[in-house]
Amino acid sequence: MSLSAAAVACPQIQQGRASYSVTGQDLYSPNRYSVTAGGNQNLRNCGWNNTGYVISQPDFSFYTSGMSGYGRLEIEVTQAACDTILLVNSANASWFYDDDSAGYPNPRINLYGTANTQGRIDVWVGTYGTSNCSATLEMETWNN
Repeated sequence: MSLSAAAVACPQIQQGRASYSVTGQDLYSPNRYSVTAGGNQNLRNCGWNNTGYVISQPDFSFYTSGMSGYGRLEIEVTQAACDTILLVNSANASWFYDDDSAGYPNPRINLYGTANTQGRIDVWVGTYGTSNCSATLEMETWNN
């Protein structure tokens, strides 16, 4: 595969497979979304210095509004049947990666400030290894 073909296959900022419009108030109680974690794109082959396998297209695109009253947006994988990772492109186009911050095998990413939390947020739920599994993505806002 040529380098340009590999780059096209890597995580791409585009509309997610599923999209949701949510407010900070909507997320003040945890919202949960079922997902199949994993994919055929090895992040290390895409220039990332992190281990994980995702699909090219985001699993989710969240269009968030009304986030100014909330200091933190927590994005976490729960109830995973395998070791999962999170890859997030925030509202200001910053990239975030996590493996086990919520305790093995679950990743957690906290986004702070409206620059990161208000607008479109793309989320990939990947796996540390090559096998896919069922998982739940959980999103919640906090006042701190």
